[in-house]
Amino acid sequence: MSKWFRGAGDRDIDELNQAINEQSDEQRKLAARFGKAMNDFASDRSLETCLEALNISIQLASVRARVADSWEHYARLLEGEVARLSKQQKS
Repeated sequence: MSKWFRGAGDRDIDELNQAINEQSDEQRKLAARFGKAMNDFASDRSLETCLEALNISIQLASVRARVADSWEHYARLLEGEVARLSKQQKS
């Protein structure tokens, strides 16, 4: 993270960055599981494999929503920091 961005609250930024990384890792793992579950369903076509793929897709959607929320929060922090620096530069 650039030093100019550290004014927004070092701890908040670090925690947000860690959360984004963890959620992204979880998303990658779920995406891989979902791919396997869909392959299983495509070959088996049973109710059990269908429900497994559905369950994983719901989990994946939930994680993706959390990742999107985290990135939105990060963007708002960045926007606030850019506005602060712009005001500071004009002064």
